[in-house]
Amino acid sequence: MENDWKRTAGGAGILLVLLTALLSGVANFVNFLALRANPTWNSDPFVTVRNVTVALMLVPLAVVAWRGATTRLSRVDWAKLTAIGLIGGAIPFLLFFRGLDLARSGGGAASATFGYRTLFLMATVFAVVVLKERFHPRLALAAGLLLVGNGLLLALTGPIWTDGTAYVLLATGMWAGEYTLSKHALRNLAPGTVALGRMGFGGLFLLAYIGITGQFSAIPAMGGAWPWILLSAVLLVGFVTTWYTGLKYVDLSVASAVLVLAFPITWALTVASANAPFGLTQAAGVAAVVFGVAIAIGMASLRETWETFARFVRARLRSATAR
Repeated sequence: MENDWKRTAGGAGILLVLLTALLSGVANFVNFLALRANPTWNSDPFVTVRNVTVALMLVPLAVVAWRGATTRLSRVDWAKLTAIGLIGGAIPFLLFFRGLDLARSGGGAASATFGYRTLFLMATVFAVVVLKERFHPRLALAAGLLLVGNGLLLALTGPIWTDGTAYVLLATGMWAGEYTLSKHALRNLAPGTVALGRMGFGGLFLLAYIGITGQFSAIPAMGGAWPWILLSAVLLVGFVTTWYTGLKYVDLSVASAVLVLAFPITWALTVASANAPFGLTQAAGVAAVVFGVAIAIGMASLRETWETFARFVRARLRSATAR
C-alpha cells in the first residue's frame, strides 16, 4: 500500500511540475509581450504590484491549508517562510528584470537569458549537497542535452557578458537556493503555505523597497497596465500552486530539469505569434530539451506518470458518464 501511494504521489508530482512548465512558458511569453507593449515601464513597480496581487489571490488557498493543519507554525517555520519570501519572492525578481533591461541595452539579451536557463544546474548542485538527494548518472546526460538544446534555441549571438548578465545569474542562483529551502520546508509545511510565504513576504519586501526608493508614485500611472498585471498574476498563481505541490513529491534535481520545458514553449509561442519560420537548428534544440527532460525523469517515473494520468482521465470520464 505504501509503495503504491508513493508511486501515485510521484506520478502526480511529475504531472504537476509538467503543468508548471507549461504555465511558466506561457507566463514568460506574456511578460515579454507586456514589456514590449510598454517599453517605458519601470519593471520594479510592475513586479511589485503583480506579486502583491498574486499573494492576495493565494490567501484563500492558504486558509484552506491552515484549516486542515493539526499544528501551528513554529518560529523556525516563520523564519523559513520569511527567507523564502526574501530570496525567492522579492530580490531575484528585481535583479532579473533589471538585468534583462541592462542586457538588452548592451546587445547581450540572449547570453543573459541562457544564464537564467542554467537554474536547473544550480538547483541540482544544491539538491545533492544540501538536501542529500541521490545524483543519478542520467542527470549528467540530461544536463548536457538541456544546455545544448537551449543554446540552439537561443541562437547565441552578441556579447557573452554584459552588465545585466551578473544580475540575471545572481537572481538565478537565489531562485535555486530558494527552491532548495522550499523543498526542505515542504517536509513539514503545506504547499499552499510555502507558496503564500514566498509571494506574501516577498510582496511586503517589494513594497518596502519601492517605498524606500520613492517609486510609489509610478503605480497610479500604470492604469493601462492592469490587464497585463492580472493576466501575469493569474499565471504566476498557477505556477507557484502547481510547482510547490509537485515539488513536495519530486526530487528538486528532477523537478528543476522538468521546468526547462518552459523555454521551448515560450519559443513556440513567440514563433507562432510572429508567424516566423524556424529551421532545423531550432527543431534540434526543442528535441534536445524534450529528450533531456525525459532522461532526467527516467523511464520508470515516466511510466508511473502516464499511469497516474490515465487513472485521472478514466476517473473523470466515469464521473461525467455517471452524471
